[in-house]
Amino acid sequence: MTKYSRGSSRMPGSRARPAPGVPVPHAQRGPEACELYDPGHMIHYKHQGSALHSPSRVTRDAVLDDTLLTLVLDDGETLHWRHHDPERLGRILELLRRKCVVYPDHHAVRVGPYWFNCAAEGDEWHDCRASAARPR
Repeated sequence: MTKYSRGSSRMPGSRARPAPGVPVPHAQRGPEACELYDPGHMIHYKHQGSALHSPSRVTRDAVLDDTLLTLVLDDGETLHWRHHDPERLGRILELLRRKCVVYPDHHAVRVGPYWFNCAAEGDEWHDCRASAARPR
């Protein structure tokens, strides 16, 4: 018996369809999901790798107000960054608040094992939720 045959008739990597009325995770919502890698949107693996090898700063506090993320660093410096998915970022911050690290040179935030590409104050940023809501 392989590890994939126990309790599952699906092949590895195949996706089950959700039952009607069950919320679908954000990454699988279809055409309205954001696929941008601009500042404040999705983080690309190369961006994440560059950030990981750059100087990092520990945060004392992280406050999320809709898409605005206010980060208070260990020395008291405050950063005001934006992120397009405040629901996901907020849930993860609540669970892992004391594990928030920022990589200022790459406007990246790591909360536990989760990475976020943020838009710094001087970056051009737009709210993709507003773009997705517009009729086509």
